[in-house]
Amino acid sequence: MDTLTKEPNEELVMEISKLLLKNGMKATTMDSVASALTMSKRTLYEIFDSKKDMILRAVKYWQQQRFKKVEEIFKSSKTVMEALARTFAYHKSMMNNINVEFLFDMDDYAPEVRTLFTRHSHQWVDKMMYAINLGIEQGVFRTDVNYPIVLRLMRIQMESLKKMEDSFPKDITIMDAFDSIVISFLRSIGTQEGMDIIDNFYLNNQEYSNSFITETNS
Repeated sequence: MDTLTKEPNEELVMEISKLLLKNGMKATTMDSVASALTMSKRTLYEIFDSKKDMILRAVKYWQQQRFKKVEEIFKSSKTVMEALARTFAYHKSMMNNINVEFLFDMDDYAPEVRTLFTRHSHQWVDKMMYAINLGIEQGVFRTDVNYPIVLRLMRIQMESLKKMEDSFPKDITIMDAFDSIVISFLRSIGTQEGMDIIDNFYLNNQEYSNSFITETNS
């Protein structure tokens, strides 16, 4: 039977996605999921064709929730610069709840998930270019920046975070590196008005706890 054809309960997929993010994909077995959710492994196999099927459904659900949250952020922000600052704060909060093994597993254990993330990464660049053009119209982004190159460089930096332990001192955390990448990126593209928005946001930000993971754990 083809994967991604059944429709399991949304709450079940949500709980499985939290287990995957907490423990990693390789370490999350059908037995451990069944035990954590107090259900039989047989019932799991009646819902999912395989562990691979379960992982793809759960990750796809998690991605959908991320996109939904980002859309809400952009709709409720006054400028694109504010929206980007809030979006990066949301992703930082989310990363605090992800086991780095989940990221490693995309390369070593679940290439199908890596394919899913790569496809979404390309979509991200297209959406960011649309947002950048809007930000230029709003006067918060500079006009003298090669945005296609800057955006791709940022993606490479973000991708390198999971391997930073090979090149960074132990006293520098992934979150420290994430902050440096984000703030450097925003300041490199911001006009004076845009940088004022950034400064105000980081002085008054209360959104680091508003991640999908935090909300679904409450």
